[in-house]
Amino acid sequence: MRKFLFWSAFMVKRCSVCNHPSRPEIDRGLVNGVPYRTLAGQFSLSASALCRHTKHLALDLEAQRRHEHRSYQAAVLDRLDLLNVRLDRLFNAATSDYRSPFVALGCIREAIRLLSLQERVRHGLDRTIP
Repeated sequence: MRKFLFWSAFMVKRCSVCNHPSRPEIDRGLVNGVPYRTLAGQFSLSASALCRHTKHLALDLEAQRRHEHRSYQAAVLDRLDLLNVRLDRLFNAATSDYRSPFVALGCIREAIRLLSLQERVRHGLDRTIP
């Protein structure tokens, strides 16, 4: 019997809310500020289990926020790459046969600005989100 007590002291109990079939609805209620007792009665849980689960919910929401932020920055970088391709085409057309040196200089200026913006977005991606 002593051996069983020793083993059970190190067993990890899983969160009853995380394993609940109605977890998305419970999480929505917690985020919307529904009282613990109301949710506990509605989903046959204890208020203390809901209170403990808020830590898990906070971690999940933070991970979701990081993922959305990375996706947004990746989309911005894709758009900037597309602008870079278009700018290269315009520069090549302006420099062929020395047609328009002023347009070519404008393309170089905009390419420098675009490069600076790309680096700021990339640096923000590395610095902001761990």
